[in-house]
Amino acid sequence: MNWKHELQLRDLPADQRLELTCKQCGHTHYRTARELQARPELSFCWLDEIESDECCHRRGCHGRVRLALCHDHSTSGFVGGLT
Repeated sequence: MNWKHELQLRDLPADQRLELTCKQCGHTHYRTARELQARPELSFCWLDEIESDECCHRRGCHGRVRLALCHDHSTSGFVGGLT
């Protein structure tokens, strides 16, 4: 079991970005949870089911994709212990 088996699409906030990377060609495209939640047949799907249903959007590829959640965190340098 991993996090994709434990989260349903409806558990995500509407503005959550999903990164889908093709396992064959490496093309990456992004979807928002809002786009997928608008489709009623997907509202109770687990994220691993979403991952297996999606395919690459690059013309002619249609390969399987890997799903990842995008986190918008601001980064700052570690300054602990420096004086």
